[in-house]
Amino acid sequence: MANKDFSSGRYSRFVILPSIGEKGMKKIRKARATIVGAGGLGSVSAVQLTALGIGSLRIIDKDIVELSNLQRQMLYREKDIGKPKVLAAKEFLNELNPEVTIEIVQEEITKENVSRAIKNVDFVVDALDHFTPRFVVNEACLRENIPFLFGAVSGLNGNTMTITRGSTCIQCLFKHVENKKLPTTKETGIHPSIIQIIGSLQIAEATRIMVNEKPQLLNKLLFCDIGSMQFETINVINNPNCICQKYH
Repeated sequence: MANKDFSSGRYSRFVILPSIGEKGMKKIRKARATIVGAGGLGSVSAVQLTALGIGSLRIIDKDIVELSNLQRQMLYREKDIGKPKVLAAKEFLNELNPEVTIEIVQEEITKENVSRAIKNVDFVVDALDHFTPRFVVNEACLRENIPFLFGAVSGLNGNTMTITRGSTCIQCLFKHVENKKLPTTKETGIHPSIIQIIGSLQIAEATRIMVNEKPQLLNKLLFCDIGSMQFETINVINNPNCICQKYH
């Protein structure tokens, strides 16, 4: 791999970017990541990371493919209905780029098994749809000093933030959120475009991490509303009473 010329072939349009280059591409081909959740955001993240040539990718999700997923979850086809999402995702991604090693875990993230999400990876991409498992992964990543790329979408809105040890974390901002009080996508609906936008922003940050550049969304929450076509980036600070303070 070290001697491979990336200037032609699969990655030629990517490696030509000044921020990537041959040197950056070699780093990306050695990078390892986990995506927690294989729904809408997970589909975007998995496809983009696989297409750009990450070395290995672990995908964790417990669900099966349903017909209603197909409106926005681009990893799946009608023939996949009834299959575990992770299995269908692996089949799709192996065809997309066989150079990427895909590992799958059909489980729900809990405190007991979160170590599987963070083991031997360079960063974790959040594609979950509940805050309880997000908080578990958030703290595990802080504890092990692994970047965590938060993303959430609902209706026409979405937000994203990058978390590393010493930065603001999602519990600084969302500790008060209770899953049972949040509306589900069955109630709010969801536009596939907001998923694509937020997922793409997460992978833009992931790319910076892989080539050893500083992420742009540390201590910043980026909010997007495609109903009004407004983007806003809010500077945020650590909550002194947050769990993340003990990992600074």
